[in-house]
Amino acid sequence: MALPMVGGNGGLDTLAAVDVVLWIAAAVLAVLAMSCGLAATVAPGLERGVRIGVELAQGLMFVLVGADLLAWAAGGSPEEPVVHVGYCVAAVALIPLVIMRPKGEDGTEPEPSSLWVLVIAVAAVAVVVWRMAATR
Repeated sequence: MALPMVGGNGGLDTLAAVDVVLWIAAAVLAVLAMSCGLAATVAPGLERGVRIGVELAQGLMFVLVGADLLAWAAGGSPEEPVVHVGYCVAAVALIPLVIMRPKGEDGTEPEPSSLWVLVIAVAAVAVVVWRMAATR
């Protein structure tokens, strides 16, 4: 785990800022996973809101991974580059792989994924982001 380091100008340097954002993102995703589970169990009427939240989280994963890769390009190479790239790919690919379902043979739209499937996917992404921060 990389701890935030104070840069020469007294502020956080870029790599430390990316590390902090990664840890915060992992925590937010864990909370989102728990709220998905709660909504799936207690309040089925919240399903649409939860799905929108998961899609927003997915969009933020693209931004987060982009910022991480930019920090890497700026000279902050991770300890294990191949593993880190694997975590980056998993962070952005896991939720779309779970959400996308093929159309039926007759061309009908598939039913949306269960909220429990989303719970597991978001929890897995939270772990991936946590590991991404740990390998930074």
